[in-house]
Amino acid sequence: MSQGPLESETCRDVVVPALHSSGWDPADIREQYPVKATRSLRLGRRRRELGDGFVDYVLEVDQVPVAVVEAKRAYRSASDGLQQAVRYAQQLDVPLAYSTNGAEIIERDMVSGHERRVDGFATPPEAWSSFVRLHDLDPGGADLQARGFNRQQRLASGDVQEPRWYQAVAIRRVLTEIARGERRVLLLMATGTGKTFTAMQIVHLVREHARVVTPERNYRVLYLADRDALVADPMDKTFRVAFGGEPLFRVGGTANLNREVYFATYQSLVQGDEDRLDEYRSDFFDLVIVDECHRGSASENSSWRRILDHFGGAIQLGLTATPKQDDTVDTYRYFGDPVFTYSLRQGIEEGYLAPYRVRRVTLSPDADGWEPTPGQVDRFGREIPQGVYTTRDFERLLRLLARTDLAAAYISDLLRADPTARTMIFCVDAQHADDMRQALVNANPDLVAADPEWAVRIVGVEGEKTRLLEAFCDPRQDSPVVATTSRLLSTGIDVPDLKYVVIFRAVGSIVEFKQIVGRGTRLYPDKDKTSFEIVDFVGATRHFEDPDFDGYPVRIICDPPLEGGGSDEGGDAAVHEPEPPFVVHNPGDPDVGGPPSPDHDPEHQGRPTFVVDEGGFSVVSESLHVVDHSSGKLRLTEYGQFVAGVVRRVAPTPSDLARQWSRRPSRDEVLTLLEDEGIEVDALLPVGEGDVDPFDFLVQLAWGLPSRTRAERARRVRERHHADLERRSQLAREVLTRLLDVYAERGIDEVSSPERLRLPEIVPLGTVREIAGAFGDPADMHAAIDELQEWLYTDESA
Repeated sequence: MSQGPLESETCRDVVVPALHSSGWDPADIREQYPVKATRSLRLGRRRRELGDGFVDYVLEVDQVPVAVVEAKRAYRSASDGLQQAVRYAQQLDVPLAYSTNGAEIIERDMVSGHERRVDGFATPPEAWSSFVRLHDLDPGGADLQARGFNRQQRLASGDVQEPRWYQAVAIRRVLTEIARGERRVLLLMATGTGKTFTAMQIVHLVREHARVVTPERNYRVLYLADRDALVADPMDKTFRVAFGGEPLFRVGGTANLNREVYFATYQSLVQGDEDRLDEYRSDFFDLVIVDECHRGSASENSSWRRILDHFGGAIQLGLTATPKQDDTVDTYRYFGDPVFTYSLRQGIEEGYLAPYRVRRVTLSPDADGWEPTPGQVDRFGREIPQGVYTTRDFERLLRLLARTDLAAAYISDLLRADPTARTMIFCVDAQHADDMRQALVNANPDLVAADPEWAVRIVGVEGEKTRLLEAFCDPRQDSPVVATTSRLLSTGIDVPDLKYVVIFRAVGSIVEFKQIVGRGTRLYPDKDKTSFEIVDFVGATRHFEDPDFDGYPVRIICDPPLEGGGSDEGGDAAVHEPEPPFVVHNPGDPDVGGPPSPDHDPEHQGRPTFVVDEGGFSVVSESLHVVDHSSGKLRLTEYGQFVAGVVRRVAPTPSDLARQWSRRPSRDEVLTLLEDEGIEVDALLPVGEGDVDPFDFLVQLAWGLPSRTRAERARRVRERHHADLERRSQLAREVLTRLLDVYAERGIDEVSSPERLRLPEIVPLGTVREIAGAFGDPADMHAAIDELQEWLYTDESA
């Protein structure tokens, strides 16, 4: 029985004409507006595009979304899509939500809360009026919003880079606050979600507005950060593309007062007692953007705070992925509550950030501690104080070079599968980073011979740091592959194709931990970077167990107790570090070479760092974990359990999986479902077990059944189906037998390929016509080969 027109037909034949009749221009009707990323999965040599997060229609006025429309098939009620439309309207900050089945239209006014059936859609002026009411805009604020985005930035495909839904909402929220007269605004967006691009669009819109409102003067912007790379990259890669070089100026040397968008590090404006603040009047800038604003600028005692105080009359926009609140820095107290938040979990779930898995590795000295023998001396003849040294002491009080060598060997084995996989290794300090670099070089002489800069150190004291950093961050360059560092790369450095983040130093601060994890979250499909892995040698990933890991810390407001009330002792206000309390006191980047200087940690000031060459260490344990989003939080679950659960959802029994695996289309569907969960089946197989069919490994994980090699499966088919094979003609039997040999040697893909008759093992047997004739006809031939695959995987031979 027909259920009426398809939803697409309803849209084409009814909804679009109705929108046109209400005055909507085709350019202002955004069909299939994405609220999730379209992802590309690779299946062997093929790709499959995935994407299911789309609003049927978003209506725009001057590129500002003002209404959403959800369409349903004619036999459905119009109200069936209303809740979905309301959810999208909330998500996109629009005032009108519509749901229609073609025959009737239901409108929800998000301003008044009223819901009604209407004869047609609101006109563009009516929808714009509702938008103005929703955001409480005066005429100036409405004019500020009614400006189109900058369209100079291009994607690798050559298409214009449009703001993603959350970037557009963030931009409009900031503009609303500016229009309301707010002078300090905070924007929280997870690392890799495009804070710089968002900031550029904000600058573009306020400049365009100012050209109309105050044409007699330039609207001036200061982009402020604490590191050269955090200034140079936005200036050269984003703002220069958007605006050209003429209006831009990098602060340093002689002041130039005739530009419009200025870029400066804190140090270039304030350097000890000498600063350049006096070169710029306090009212010189209209907007100050503070990138990574958690890093000191909000500290009341910071000399950098002088810059913000000096330009206190300007609008100050704080950007960060990790706001900070402690005794010295309170991002919230300075900038206020965030006007928009886009979290790491949201980015991963919506496909805009790379999912990750965690490999926890425990080395024997970290598991058991290390204790010197009585009277033992270090490399430089100094007696090592007695006691048990643990992870928090390594590289601060004691350098165990064999421990670093063991970690380097483990990382090297991991990278052998792909020696080009970009890797960032976080070490304790510059000396430790150099020890790790040297250990990697010694462990991989063949790779270093082919590329002398395969593994490099990038730290503050490195003379070549600028050149190496630029090359490491450029995905178009293949070298360096591995960078060892301490803290230089932990914040604001973009390495789009980074596949491994290795943590080899204790990380006590959850803010810093988020920044380190954020180094790997960018997607780079051009190099098949769709996920990344965190390798943790020191237990730093315990921070994932913090219930607020993915959220942003709730602002702690300390009110004085009421007179006569009790104290807050024993209350819930205290926030404690997870155990064990690893705390790194920022030892800095001491010079390297010769006997180490005293540790910079005040707790150990004056105590030397002892250097021990002896080894005998081993890997005690390792485990893989993935993020489980089912609880709505970022939680780690053991990888094998996770894979097993996904496999059992795809195929409830081993027989179901065998049936699906035996045919190429259904096997590809299984692989697609697994890859959509971040599971790469080929990567699951342990090193040295390449002769095991991936099917067997999945069955072993999901149901605990023993696995077999491909050769064993092929042998069992020959034994159990000997009579079936003998009934075939000699040529047909030879073809099937050789296909079994191909399977045993290389796997099922070539056996199920449409090109299987062109395999070098098959071509000498005859032409395609001759081979098909040996089976009867082409259909009989394909049926026989399909049956062969079923023999390989059915319960009888499983």
